Amino acid sequence: MGSRENAGILLTCISLTDLAAWIQFYIIRIDHIKLYYFFLPTAVGAVFGIILIFTRHYYQKSKQADHFEAAAKTDFLTGTLSRYAFYAHINDEIERSRRKGRAFCMAMLDIDDFKQINDVYGHQTGDEILIGFCELVQSRLRTMDHFNRWGGEEFMILLPETTLAEALLIAERIRKEVSEKDFGLDEPMTVSIGLTQNRKNDNIESLVGRIDHAMYDAKRLGKNRVETG
Repeated sequence: MGSRENAGILLTCISLTDLAAWIQFYIIRIDHIKLYYFFLPTAVGAVFGIILIFTRHYYQKSKQADHFEAAAKTDFLTGTLSRYAFYAHINDEIERSRRKGRAFCMAMLDIDDFKQINDVYGHQTGDEILIGFCELVQSRLRTMDHFNRWGGEEFMILLPETTLAEALLIAERIRKEVSEKDFGLDEPMTVSIGLTQNRKNDNIESLVGRIDHAMYDAKRLGKNRVETG
């Protein structure tokens, strides 16, 4: 299919330049048109066609590369950041905090009893709920915040320039609105949230370790709550 399209482009360019040559010969009233008069227009048309073919080829390659880059940075279902892209933002925030001494927070969100939702309502409904959940959370975040699907029904939020007290307000608002939203289930859906603020000499592992423990504390203490670590 690509070869046919390229041949079509080449023939179209040659035909157009040859047609332009015919029109020019007619206007200047050349009585006897010889075949070799078309050598130069045909060559010009061929060169122009080849340039168009290569331009089209590299444009398509560039679009494909952009598509793969976007796919690598986002979760295919929810459109949230991939873990790879999220790690880059965490590292940037850690470095910024070390330079400027500013606070940031991270939160882990885990939808309560999501396996039961999948078992009762099916995986398609489960996927729709994940999408709706992400839309709700994303709408409550600032443009500077970063939202990631950590895996399955677990999500992460990076909150730059945010103290723990400020992050608690954001997390509580999200927790409350999730429990109040109608996801089309027989019972309200809830989310457990672990939260932490950066500390001196933190790295990704120490941050994730603390919010992971905080989130499991929220589960252990009854779910549908926010715990800090």
